[in-house]
Amino acid sequence: MKKLWIPAFAIGVLGASFPALAHHSFQAEYDQSKPLTLVGKITKVLNDNPHGWLYLDAKNEQGRVVNWALEMPSPNALKRNGYDRGIFPALIASGEEVTVTAYAAKDGSKHAWAGGLTRADGQTVITIGGIPKQGAGGRGGPGGPH
Repeated sequence: MKKLWIPAFAIGVLGASFPALAHHSFQAEYDQSKPLTLVGKITKVLNDNPHGWLYLDAKNEQGRVVNWALEMPSPNALKRNGYDRGIFPALIASGEEVTVTAYAAKDGSKHAWAGGLTRADGQTVITIGGIPKQGAGGRGGPGGPH
């Protein structure tokens, strides 16, 4: 009976490690040397754990609308950065054009890590994922450690 705790403990540790195995690092998926500036309209927002998603219709160089999938930090990280749950639904409903700074995916797909969002008035900035200012030096990737 005393030795039953060993297999139970091993199963518990193994089960707890699965979410960590599924989690990816910023450096594995995104290219910090390829910052993007996307201008368009938000079509959808998912505030999920461990990361949320923001979908943006932005025009490419040829003027065609492309839907971008922009990965964001967890809802808790957004909240710590001043995120208001009502802002994204309001932006979707209004159709307001926004500017999003992001880092491109290494595979060249239309998905990126969102860093910041500026509204059309140019004054309201929502920090999403921590894009470092140009020349300020990085902290090992947006949003800090994953």
